[in-house]
Amino acid sequence: MLPGELLITRTKKDRIYPVFAEIDEQHLELAGEFIEVYRNFVGKKKSEIDEIVAEFEQGLNFKLVRGLRTLLERRCIFKSRFAVEPVVARRAVFEAASSKKIINGAERAEVIENVAKKLNISVVELKQSLWADQESEVLLDDFELLNPDELLKLYNLSLAQTLLFKSTGMSIAFKGNYKEIFRAIKYLGLMYISEGGNKVRVEGASSLLKLSEKYGTSLAKLLPVIVNSDEWEIDAEIVIRRDTPRIYHFVMDSKLHKNLLMSKEKEAKTTFDSSIEERFYHEFLALSAAKSWELIREPDAVFTGKGVFIPDFKFKHKEMEIETYFEIVGFWTEEYIKRKLSKLRALPFNILVAIDRNLACFNSAHFELGLHQPVALFSRKVPVGEVVRYLARTERAEIEREVESVKGMRIEIEGDIVSIKDIAMRYNVGKEAVRACLNDPGYVVFKEVVVKKELLNEVKDKLVSMNIKLYVEARRIIEDIGLSNPDEVLAELGFTVKWKGLDMGATSIELD
Repeated sequence: MLPGELLITRTKKDRIYPVFAEIDEQHLELAGEFIEVYRNFVGKKKSEIDEIVAEFEQGLNFKLVRGLRTLLERRCIFKSRFAVEPVVARRAVFEAASSKKIINGAERAEVIENVAKKLNISVVELKQSLWADQESEVLLDDFELLNPDELLKLYNLSLAQTLLFKSTGMSIAFKGNYKEIFRAIKYLGLMYISEGGNKVRVEGASSLLKLSEKYGTSLAKLLPVIVNSDEWEIDAEIVIRRDTPRIYHFVMDSKLHKNLLMSKEKEAKTTFDSSIEERFYHEFLALSAAKSWELIREPDAVFTGKGVFIPDFKFKHKEMEIETYFEIVGFWTEEYIKRKLSKLRALPFNILVAIDRNLACFNSAHFELGLHQPVALFSRKVPVGEVVRYLARTERAEIEREVESVKGMRIEIEGDIVSIKDIAMRYNVGKEAVRACLNDPGYVVFKEVVVKKELLNEVKDKLVSMNIKLYVEARRIIEDIGLSNPDEVLAELGFTVKWKGLDMGATSIELD
């Protein structure tokens, strides 16, 4: 976005349009000259750059020039360079000068020379240090380069964002990129209503009190994600406050507005709407339950009869084909909460819902929850233990269902060593269900494999006949026949491992 005073618009009837920069020869030449100034002036003072840039305003639209300048300076890194802290340098010079009356340049030079010697620096270094902390004196240390076409398209995008800051609401239609759009809507904390298909209504700043500036900024930040779609269209209501506030429509689409910079990067890090969600995320990952369940922040959008819904989290079991969702309902307006609950009621699957019991609307007499979903109430922090218990119940229910589906079915096992994972895939059930159903008396069920008893007896006879006493030798024999779980095998065969500290070479085995 650009500062509001650099916004350039025109109006026609009830429409308002940003005055975009044309991607033509004239503007490309201007942008190219601008970029060259910053590229060539690395190491120069900001005041020197300002003098050059000021010349561009002569005979040109100064708002356009300052807009381009603003965007380029955001790609700059300015640093102060000094031999001593500027405040220290100035204090030393002023104190030295106050002891005598300076009437000419020679006397001033003498003071500077004496102070430089006192500070153990050169006269040049002292002069550079005196005002190095002033904005005009900072030096351009680095500049992130872009081409003229990108600069003009970035300007146009920023101009549109600046206009959207004044929006009271926006309707969006799009094709493709819907996951990223809904993720962005949720991440930015925007309130939205699905209008069917790929159409969404986003409420603007005027619908909330005390949040207008922050909310307006969030609405504008959504635009770069929208323009990354294959096709898109927006219709935003813009309030222009002159003598009498008036609402205009800002309409823009991908067919007529191709000169907007499309993002090349996507958000990779995990982001959160609130500290409550972030705290829950990290607390869950620290638990042992995280070994069995993958926690996914803001999974794919779910389309229901009540619109689009993006749960806060999805739990995905790492071994079984189980997925379940989790939503945290914190503070919002009563109307928004009602819409949220309406979407939750329309979901075609179970979702655990954590609700802040301190919600004002939740405690009102006329407010009804009406959810047919499991609910966990909380104050200040989400009850992680209750979430873990819910996941355990979900896992048990799935195992019971899978066991029931294969009950009475004979599970065929062929071979001396069979992977439980392979059996599970063959019968389309989870590994836990396989372990629960296997009852072949000729096999022993371990954690990851099923092993024929005859093979295990052969291993035991070999260990006994060879009088194997060292753990490392027993382990080698077991692994040589294709078993990667020697500790489980030794326990099954009746051997006890006698550990001698951390020295595996001295560790022995003993038959009970």
